[in-house]
Amino acid sequence: MLGLALEGGGAKGAFQMGAIKALLEEGYEFDGVVGTSIGAINGAAIAQGDFELGYAWWKKMDTSMLFELDQLQIKNLLNTITDKESLKYIYSKAKDIIGNKGLDTTKIREFLGSVINEEKMRNSKIDYGLVTVSVSDLKPLELYKEDIPKGKMLDYIIASANFPVFRIEPIDGKYYLDGGIYDNLPINLLIRKGYDEIIAIRTLGNGIIRKVENKNVKIISILPSKKLGPTLNFNNELINTNLKMGYCDAMRILKKLKGNEYYIDILEDDKYIFESLLSIPDKALCEIGNMMKFSQIEPKRMLFEKILPSLARKLELDFSSTYQDIVVGVFEYMAEQREIEKYKVRKFKNFLSEIQNIKTTDKKSKFSNERIIERFGEEILKGIN
Repeated sequence: MLGLALEGGGAKGAFQMGAIKALLEEGYEFDGVVGTSIGAINGAAIAQGDFELGYAWWKKMDTSMLFELDQLQIKNLLNTITDKESLKYIYSKAKDIIGNKGLDTTKIREFLGSVINEEKMRNSKIDYGLVTVSVSDLKPLELYKEDIPKGKMLDYIIASANFPVFRIEPIDGKYYLDGGIYDNLPINLLIRKGYDEIIAIRTLGNGIIRKVENKNVKIISILPSKKLGPTLNFNNELINTNLKMGYCDAMRILKKLKGNEYYIDILEDDKYIFESLLSIPDKALCEIGNMMKFSQIEPKRMLFEKILPSLARKLELDFSSTYQDIVVGVFEYMAEQREIEKYKVRKFKNFLSEIQNIKTTDKKSKFSNERIIERFGEEILKGIN
């Protein structure tokens, strides 16, 4: 059975939905979904068969949808702007939070209530589980949907995401906190139900990750390639960037895409890259060698013994990098100089076309390393075309 485990992390949860989009497009079907905090919320949408609905509300997400806070003031707060008006606003909200024993979650509850459908959840064949912590009983709760009392599904999902800064609403007289303080990635909930293959989507959020109980279970982890931002920063631009990053980072694993900064689908084998290197004229190699201040030796020997290793160092590539990795690294560098969008899966030839269609300015190529990499990349492009 194939299970999906979703880590907590607040606004970072957008990354998960982007990754799930990629998984579903590639034909993955999940028998069970578990999560903590935002992972429990995202997991609920998946378990009840409403991924598209969940993805749509992440696309339009912003702070004002969840909190009774002025958008500009919250933006100033998140950017640590300390002008007098922002300080006054923060103090006034701090008073409300203390007076009401936490930040009001009414809008969050209303919002989630429009997405999460308990009847759909219970009728779904997909297993579902979450983690929360009972403050009243001083113990963690690891719950499957069948353990949750009828009519209380939304309450327990919200309980799993109860940040300490939120106003905590009791469930049958008991109080609960965010499950991340016990297990922020509840893989073991799936293991205990007999799952033998699990995809874990990380956010690298704050919280405890418990030891996996069965080492024989196959676990595929999808991690963000870049920082996802603050836990409570629901800025719409950041959310949509993280959705795209999640999609691309998942596709990198699923389709074995090349690139460190970009996501490149290379169908050509290393022989194709090797031939493009051999096509660089000797005269050009000698000129590049001069730019690198190498003593002149046979041009092709200089290419493989000096130029390529030097380029790998300049690009900060791993020692084990192949010729293909170095060539891709050169093109990634060129793409960055041209400010080409990163979060998009591209065929190799399309990637090269985009690079060729945008010329760099003198300002962007004023440093020696930039000129060398640009020149080398241009020579490879001539050979490929």
